[in-house]
Amino acid sequence: MQFLAQDQQFRQLNQIHRDRALLRRLLYKQVTDNADISSVLQLKGAGLFYAGQELESQKTDGDQKNKIGPQSPSSNIIQLLRKQIEQSHGQDFLLHRREQITNDIKTKTPGHWPLGKTILSKDNFPAAIASFADSYEDDLTGLVAIKILKEEQPLRPEAFFVTHQSEFAVSQEEKLLLEKLRAQLTVSLLKSVNSGRPDWGYAVLVNTARLLAVDLSLQLGQWVFIDDFAMDSEWVSADQFAQYAEQMQAQIKDALANLVQTRKALSEKGGLSEANYSALEMSANRYFELLKGRQHEAIRYIGENPLPTKSISLPDWIVPELTQQQLKTALNELDNYESKLLHELADHYRYNLITRNCVTELFRTIDQALLQKSKVDIKLSKQAELVMKESTDRLGGSISASYNFIPFVSFQSVKDQYNVTESTVLNSYRRQKLEKLYIRNSGLMTALRESNTITSTLYAYNPDDAFFVFFTDNTLVLRPLFGVFNTMAGIGQSVAGVFSWPFDSGRNLEAGATGILMSLPELFFFNMRKGSYKYLSYKQFVHGEK
Repeated sequence: MQFLAQDQQFRQLNQIHRDRALLRRLLYKQVTDNADISSVLQLKGAGLFYAGQELESQKTDGDQKNKIGPQSPSSNIIQLLRKQIEQSHGQDFLLHRREQITNDIKTKTPGHWPLGKTILSKDNFPAAIASFADSYEDDLTGLVAIKILKEEQPLRPEAFFVTHQSEFAVSQEEKLLLEKLRAQLTVSLLKSVNSGRPDWGYAVLVNTARLLAVDLSLQLGQWVFIDDFAMDSEWVSADQFAQYAEQMQAQIKDALANLVQTRKALSEKGGLSEANYSALEMSANRYFELLKGRQHEAIRYIGENPLPTKSISLPDWIVPELTQQQLKTALNELDNYESKLLHELADHYRYNLITRNCVTELFRTIDQALLQKSKVDIKLSKQAELVMKESTDRLGGSISASYNFIPFVSFQSVKDQYNVTESTVLNSYRRQKLEKLYIRNSGLMTALRESNTITSTLYAYNPDDAFFVFFTDNTLVLRPLFGVFNTMAGIGQSVAGVFSWPFDSGRNLEAGATGILMSLPELFFFNMRKGSYKYLSYKQFVHGEK
């Protein structure tokens, strides 16, 4: 509950940013290719059917012929869907709904951002405020959904992919499951198109896209999936894929095993629901995206979504009919609210290395939960006494956040004070591999070879790591000495970074400074750095497998 409350508090900052972008666009008539505005204001799901500025030249009134032609597979299924909508909701339902949304947009006004004595109550949900930008985007997305249904708009070629391999042919059993899912999606669409929920348009876009993919799977006899990678997915270049070929092959192996298991589970779960189809869609996206790396292509490594989110910038179709004064007043009110909100957020969640860090806040959260459990209103002066009693009764002891700000100290305090039933140490990947190596080939030479980054067979220099020489995680006595060499390595990289600044935008200098900060604790017998291993699969990370 505490996390949800804090998350909602910070979401208000995003709402303010989006509302400001829309108000400035309306006030100053800023064009949609403005980088800031176009990245903030988006029609989610519309990118499955339209590309970039494709909607800018099209109007919402009047129907157009779709590009593939009236007899295309997508046209047939959408045509059938539209007829069912008309049978269920009336012949002119889509037309009337379009007119209603258009009128709603024209009469839309910004919400108020009221300034009270305080905006936030710590760890409690802030007052709900209707977002002007959210409401406007929802209405435009609804218009796009209606446009697709009326014009029988096909999916963009980039919005889906066909699994051509023979092992992904649709079996007879899967065909029956897909036919049932197609019927379920149709029923869901009939409900969504007449729904009162704000984001009904996005739901229609996603379900229509999936309906087309399912229908195409049945026609081709091969699984077809919507591309569900996010627009801001993390990319891996072809060179990076080749550099980490061993790890990537392990990733592909894991992804295939997950996809096969997810596909197999469809029949075991007694049907293909929208939920388990979404899981299958995500598994397929990950596997087939990773496969592209074998063809020396850049791939999206992280970014699969349970629901496709392909977005495009807002088209200049219909805008709220607001005066210049209304827009200026709303912007001024927004600025004042944001200033106060930022001040209160900084006051509530200010970080301090000693008195308010990640460790102290864990214990304070426990204390707060214990106070809430007691369900009694008590004076501030008595709260500490009550927390101590509740903690002792429930956990076996009491721990003060003020004296346990260092992680390893707090760990020992938990072992000493709480009724700990089990404690597990999760070794790093390098430590797992090192233990296996010592079992096969123990000895001084092996220890010396693996003690440093230059001769180690278990670690290859990762450009994301700051340069260092010695590993210090498995040696306590020599840690300060090794820390001296690592600190000097960090200083050296920083000096080199000064000269390489014009060529690498300061990345080398930043890495060197990070290396110094990571090495200084080693001078005092503390270890923080283990070396990072990019693109490890889950099995490699957990079990130390090859």
